[in-house]
Amino acid sequence: MLGIDAVREVTEKLNEHARLGGAKVVWVTDAALLTDAAANALLKTLEEPPAETWFFLATREPERLLATLRSRCRLHYLAPPPEQYAVTWLSREVTMSQDALLAALRLSAGSPGAALALFQGDNWQARETLCQALAYSVPSGDWYSLLAALNHEQAPARLHWLATLLMDALKRHHGAAQVTNVDVPGLVAELANHLSPSRLQAILGDVCHIREQLMSVTGINRELLITDLLLRIEHYLQPGVVLPVPHL
Repeated sequence: MLGIDAVREVTEKLNEHARLGGAKVVWVTDAALLTDAAANALLKTLEEPPAETWFFLATREPERLLATLRSRCRLHYLAPPPEQYAVTWLSREVTMSQDALLAALRLSAGSPGAALALFQGDNWQARETLCQALAYSVPSGDWYSLLAALNHEQAPARLHWLATLLMDALKRHHGAAQVTNVDVPGLVAELANHLSPSRLQAILGDVCHIREQLMSVTGINRELLITDLLLRIEHYLQPGVVLPVPHL
């Protein structure tokens, strides 16, 4: 999350450099991470910006920004390149299978740069670990075993991976051709075989809700939240359980 202190620091620097003249650029790489307090503080600066100052707020989810903040901005949508071109570019940057490259691209909403970042550090290994854990938990019914793979500072990203797998399984039930996780068709089939569409919808709704809480509520107990999610999923698998109405 980006707090109010970070916004105040930038504002102070802008005021200091205003006396030096010249253009100034502020780039917020993920504006969706702004807390409400930070967004309101930034809004005040946008309403009366220093001279010769440009603000660039990047986000994949503009709807997450405060409406008042969006109203002060001009929206420029950067369309992703065609998949075949993006996969070709990725294949020159990293040595991975074509299915892995395509899966990373789709997990990243078509952004080649974000897909490349998935292959850096331990990100892709973390996804593989999650897939392996899920391959065990689905037939066994032991969803609590996913806690170690999900309870991490990057939990929102890992919950996103889980959500796409659940969505792919739901697509399989409905005969949809295009899926996200093209590199793990066996796991998607396993999910579809063990979980009915109604159970998939219930689980998917809860996963998305928990992810949203982790991204928007400061200081929330991540481990407790994910534990409650996994135990709730196990409850959904019991015979005769009344499933919640999907709230996606």
